[in-house]
Amino acid sequence: MSREQGSLVVCEQCAMAHRWRPLGHGSIARCVRCEAVLGRGHRMSLTTILALTITATVVFLIGISSDVLVLELRGVATATTLPGAISASWEEGQEIVAAATAITALIAPALFLVLRLYVLVPLAAGRVPRGFATCVRVLHQAGRWNMIEVFTIGALLSLVRLAGLADAVPGPGLFALGGVMVLFAAIESAGLKHLWWHVQ
Repeated sequence: MSREQGSLVVCEQCAMAHRWRPLGHGSIARCVRCEAVLGRGHRMSLTTILALTITATVVFLIGISSDVLVLELRGVATATTLPGAISASWEEGQEIVAAATAITALIAPALFLVLRLYVLVPLAAGRVPRGFATCVRVLHQAGRWNMIEVFTIGALLSLVRLAGLADAVPGPGLFALGGVMVLFAAIESAGLKHLWWHVQ
């Protein structure tokens, strides 16, 4: 029996243990008790996921450093980045909105990317990074708090609503964040379970 076949996986919903078997492309493993998804089969290799993560990191940096939205009213143009919008919300007394946006659209995605790179780069080089198990657990939680897609859709809706009041134009940051949203979906489709097979 191989190490993969001899491993156990515990359902996050009902805590039932299952014997793990490698999954083919497109296959889904479900809990026999509650039918929660235990894992998905995929074709992406470790190097492919690393390449997607590096790309997502570059695009994310472009997204947070470029203008997300440009408004022009009565000849006066105003543009803001994602950190600038968070700062403006805080200064206007919207501390809860600013904090929620900072955590879900800035801190969690950044943590997601940093931890992914910290884990994937050594694994691709044939080494196991220090604190691997802790990093993967934190990465799982960071993925839950990562809501960059919510911010992107919210910005698009704001753009539509503001169109009747002022000339609103999406900035390059908004397109970059849209790209990050797609890249995150591709990265997360592989899950985290495959990372454990590269340990030992």
